[in-house]
Amino acid sequence: MCEGMSETRSALLAFGLCFAILYGFNYLSSPSQSVNPLVRELSEPEKPVFLDSPQVEMPRDEALKLAPRVRIKSDSVVGSICLNGAKLDDWSLAKYKKTTASNSDPVDLLSPSGERCYAEVSWIGHTDKQNVEVPSSDAIWTLVDGEELDPEHPVILEWGDRLKIRRTFSIDKDYMLTITDHVTNNTGADIKIAPQSEVIQKVGSTTSSSVHEGGIGYFDNVLEEISISKLNKSGSGKRLDASGSDGWCGFTNKYWLTAFIIKHPSQVSIFRDDMYGVQRCRLMGPLQSIKDGTSIEFTTQFFAGAKSLRVLDHYRKTYHIKKFDLAVDFGWLYFITKPLFYLLQIIHSFVGNLALAILILTILSKVVLFPTSMASQRSMMKMRDLQPKVTALKKRYNDDKVRLQQELLLLYRREKVSPISGFLPLLIQMPIFFCLYKVFSINIEMRHAPLGLWISDLSAPDPTSLFNLFGLIPWSVPSFLQIGVLPLLMCGTMILQQKLSPQPSEPAQTKMMYIMPILFLFMFSSFPAGLVLYWMISNVLSICQQVYINNKWDNRSRAE
Repeated sequence: MCEGMSETRSALLAFGLCFAILYGFNYLSSPSQSVNPLVRELSEPEKPVFLDSPQVEMPRDEALKLAPRVRIKSDSVVGSICLNGAKLDDWSLAKYKKTTASNSDPVDLLSPSGERCYAEVSWIGHTDKQNVEVPSSDAIWTLVDGEELDPEHPVILEWGDRLKIRRTFSIDKDYMLTITDHVTNNTGADIKIAPQSEVIQKVGSTTSSSVHEGGIGYFDNVLEEISISKLNKSGSGKRLDASGSDGWCGFTNKYWLTAFIIKHPSQVSIFRDDMYGVQRCRLMGPLQSIKDGTSIEFTTQFFAGAKSLRVLDHYRKTYHIKKFDLAVDFGWLYFITKPLFYLLQIIHSFVGNLALAILILTILSKVVLFPTSMASQRSMMKMRDLQPKVTALKKRYNDDKVRLQQELLLLYRREKVSPISGFLPLLIQMPIFFCLYKVFSINIEMRHAPLGLWISDLSAPDPTSLFNLFGLIPWSVPSFLQIGVLPLLMCGTMILQQKLSPQPSEPAQTKMMYIMPILFLFMFSSFPAGLVLYWMISNVLSICQQVYINNKWDNRSRAE
């Protein structure tokens, strides 16, 4: 029955597949949200969390002067630890800038200013008769060893007397901070206390539709995600099923991750705190029993940095952090996307230029898909040659649609072709496109990587626009009219490819094929320049392939 479909229906099917690729991808590639009850009331007591009032915002430099600090400095991170609460509220990425400008400031992941994004480790305690005094969020810690935190020199802070906490911070050359608390009980009674780690960030908005942004965690062999849009709803949240297993939890966006890694948590929650207008990721550690006169030690790790796959895989193997690489949103086709991700990085490491690496990756993908592309184009050539016979049948049985379908079915069977056989290879090529789209969307290496000339960032859309004559007219173009040079070149290659391909026999199909490049032009104008570059190169290679097939087919036809 499929072989008897009309060519118009076949074209519509292909057209629909193209739209499924472009518009349905974001939905299909995002992991589904698991259904868990909302967390509206938590067992742990709330406490004030800011140095300044939740309603007050101040410049970052001024906020950093409100409390004494210990400097953090490494090749990857610069910042400081606030001694009021031993907070991590000043953390910038030395290797990544906010913009492509040469004098741009580094990216700030943690801040005490208006962003209100920080992390802290605290303790909750009690005895059978009364609460144990533990350091508050603004408790003053004393620096007892070390002057600056770097990979070679840890720093040690202390708080308390009857209950004394000696906290050691150490950092590696990348983005992992290790926090070790040595807790000594001199209270005169046996106590029970539990560690608590929190990442707090200001309620924000989604910056990318192609990747997950919001809360993320991995516990009990399940990756849990809750989007920013869901966290923005008042009283929203999710309690992760930790089940005492090791795991990690925090907040992520397109390129950055802030997360705690904890051993045997008793409770993990991601939720919105309406009182302070923030989103929290809270990890409760196991309850610790400490007899009077004895000590315990508890270690927590904190990651705040770029989602470099190389770095995440290193931590996954070195510290046995389960599925830490899933902080990168690979989508459903993880088993294809991750190898392609690494392949692009390997090629980049050899050639030293990301645009050239994209070219090589495109060529390799075309080589892999060459058999399916050849089968598709050969089928289309056969269908072109059959058009005279199809036209004759349509004229002969114009008044008998049932008979026409029967005769067409017999013709296709006799010639061993199908109207949709030229489009079926698209089903094989679609997963590759999905994965390449993901690779170009989430690859931190593409951020601010220049293509040359007018494109300074392969991860961003082409900044030029046809509608202000590419900057000659001083007019701020609306986003939907931001059609740059690279999308126009891509559209041109699509039109040329269509001219070289077998032309459809029905006018409706012809109109549809002419409309498609225009629709693709508007859609691709908002895509990353790296993806548009890939598509354009792929079109050029397809044009070369089509020219080869046309010449070979014409020579064979003349020989016959």
